[in-house]
Amino acid sequence: MDIQSAFLSSLISVPKLSPTAAPEDFLGRIFPEGAQVPISLPCLLSGGKIAAFSPWSFDIKDLDCYLILYTQKGCGKLLQGNQVHTLSEASLLFWDCRQRFRIDIAVSPWEYQILFLKGDILSYYLGLLPSGQVPLIHAPFCSDIGLEMAFLTSFNPSGISQRLLVSDRINHIAIQCITTLLGEKNAAPRLPSYIKNLRDLFDSHFQNVYTLDGLAEQFGVNKYRICREFKAAYKISPLQYLNRQRIRQSAALLLSTDCKIHEIGSMVGIENTNHFIFLFKKFYGITPLEYKERMVL
Repeated sequence: MDIQSAFLSSLISVPKLSPTAAPEDFLGRIFPEGAQVPISLPCLLSGGKIAAFSPWSFDIKDLDCYLILYTQKGCGKLLQGNQVHTLSEASLLFWDCRQRFRIDIAVSPWEYQILFLKGDILSYYLGLLPSGQVPLIHAPFCSDIGLEMAFLTSFNPSGISQRLLVSDRINHIAIQCITTLLGEKNAAPRLPSYIKNLRDLFDSHFQNVYTLDGLAEQFGVNKYRICREFKAAYKISPLQYLNRQRIRQSAALLLSTDCKIHEIGSMVGIENTNHFIFLFKKFYGITPLEYKERMVL
């Protein structure tokens, strides 16, 4: 799909823009098709980090793809029919672009991350929502979704293995968005309070040193029970979850700092640089240095 031509053809009217902006700026960076994944899986057409200044208004119809828009600063608006939805800080919109909609800036500058996507599975996900429900959620910057968006809007996939990795990340965001809207988290079996506290501890203090014996003493629960109940809740062991969170945080630091690889490993609680590189490559498919070299500055 030629996303730029399709986008320009989908514009109902000339966008309202500042003199230095062009309509295709809305798309971000165009990704070459190359070795695409199967059509049922999601893949990137374009995307990136956008800094929009007033005026910034696009009226779109019949664009055969999907978008994910994550606001970091400022505010935008989604207009559909006579409905207006606020795209405030830390909000994530998962949208089917085949329907008519308008995007306007509300508070300038509006800084957001955007992805344009293809993939039959995305239609299935959105079809799970009740008719008329807007796929818009709040997702804190330090959340899994915030970190995944930082990765996807900066990564430049080449080759099938990296495109499959990107597809997995898009799936993760889409599923989290839909399950949040469906309220499945509230419908799940009630977790022991200490399990939620343990996850919160890993999310906010991931840089600390932890052992199962130390956690057992801290929470007053047998370490084998901790492993069993944590894995039952999150489908992953406590220390695997901790390392996953550390690596996700390290990817964000690679984007936002000039720290060296060993410094970033230490900042997220992994002092052994070789082990840090091993875990990073296991999670992202490339080394931290390769990841940093692929960033869009």
